[in-house]
Amino acid sequence: MQLQTAGQVSKAFGISTRMLRYYEQVGLLEGLRKDDYAYRVYDEENIKRLQQIIILRKLQIPIKQIAVILNSPDAATATEIFNENIKTLQNEIAAMETIKAALELFVAQIEELAAVRLNLNLLTDDTVMQLAQQLPLTQKNVKEYHTMNDVNQANEVLGSLKDKDVRIVYLPPATVLSHHAVGDDEQGRIPEDQSEPLLDNFEKELAAIKPDFRHYGFNHDVRDKHGYERWVTIPDDMEVAAPFTKKLFPGGMYAACVLPVDPWEEGWGLLEQWIAQNDKYEVDDRGWLEEHTTAAAIITGAEMYIDLLLPVKKRTKKREPIKLGYIENSEKLCGYKASVIKKGGFTVAGYTTFQFDAPQEKFYEELIADGRLAQLTAQLKPGAPVLIYQSYDYECVQMKAKTGNGCFRQTICADVNDILDLDALGDVFTEKTAPKHWIEFEFPRKQLKKFAKNSGPHGHVQKLGWRFSGSGHFHVCLDREIMLTKENKKTVLKFWMPVVPKG
Repeated sequence: MQLQTAGQVSKAFGISTRMLRYYEQVGLLEGLRKDDYAYRVYDEENIKRLQQIIILRKLQIPIKQIAVILNSPDAATATEIFNENIKTLQNEIAAMETIKAALELFVAQIEELAAVRLNLNLLTDDTVMQLAQQLPLTQKNVKEYHTMNDVNQANEVLGSLKDKDVRIVYLPPATVLSHHAVGDDEQGRIPEDQSEPLLDNFEKELAAIKPDFRHYGFNHDVRDKHGYERWVTIPDDMEVAAPFTKKLFPGGMYAACVLPVDPWEEGWGLLEQWIAQNDKYEVDDRGWLEEHTTAAAIITGAEMYIDLLLPVKKRTKKREPIKLGYIENSEKLCGYKASVIKKGGFTVAGYTTFQFDAPQEKFYEELIADGRLAQLTAQLKPGAPVLIYQSYDYECVQMKAKTGNGCFRQTICADVNDILDLDALGDVFTEKTAPKHWIEFEFPRKQLKKFAKNSGPHGHVQKLGWRFSGSGHFHVCLDREIMLTKENKKTVLKFWMPVVPKG
């Protein structure tokens, strides 16, 4: 089989490239890198293994158990895991009967063969495939490749938060052990990672004496230098020594939402969008928190999660509805014409790279030189814009940790609804954006550098009474090569920033 790129595998199996990266991070998959190619590729063995992972995930098998099954040749181990899940399913509602039947099929076939070693080809048996097809992980048939016209449904990215997704919790006051890191350390580790080796063994011992401990974290910059602080709740009388300090967490009411580890930034944007449209609660002026783990997770070995905690209070006055359209006096307030727009979740497709110190124009030049920009624009509907998307995500954080250089993701893309034939673009990066409000700035191209100078779009947004929310922004270019051409400096650019009302 020909090597497949991450984009091709993503399209074929109906899962996001983010999910592929996650499977690699936890050790379930191991993509390859060709010497002359910058992206990961997958061979026949990897694709077959991914198929097995997807089937097992559809059967609600936890990631840790999947690792055990795939890495153990002992059929008895798999049989034991499947039987454990069957017993759990027997106590659940009738809607879970499909999963139970599929697991029983695995056990029956293994026992029927009296196998000592597990034959994972059972996971691609036609009967099992038909059962798995009905399950909700993805609506794609994992046995066949599908056209890129279905890519809107293929992204496993949250679209928006509903009331049922968010719970209001009260965190009691507590004594905490604090660790605050600012800037990268001598090993090149970012602040978020520096406390991990210090707290790992400590938390395991703490769980024995304080089985209800909790572990929080939050950004804590110092003089514009990135920092991160972690709090672990401890007994009031516990003594702490350097590099830790002892503090009092006052507690309070929070809006909580469990999200996958990746992407945090997008998760925060969704939670802020939710509170901005909530009639019962509003944001309090206390700091936000990320809950990393609990004693229960340490003791049971549960999968890692991030619980986002946004401080809230009861709304004291009626929420003003967000008005769409032109912002009165925006030119006077921030110097640019601005409007509030709302876009539902839409999927972008295009070409992406990590941007380090090289000028942005270098990536555009590469796309022109190899014909990919022409390929993209040739497939756009008349008048549809090219979108230049810049974002900072979890993979950028990991890249900074490995290289020591800060970077962001640079993507030249378009809304898939504006693309005539998505398959004609070949291997493309795809990502779904969440429904949210944006401020759309308009200005001549000649003012682009001025617009980005000093506090840039973040400052302009604040002057208009809004706040940046999310992890990326868009340049909207009607002139396909507008960033490179020296002509048409009066051509109007549009710039979208995801926002929530300030306060």
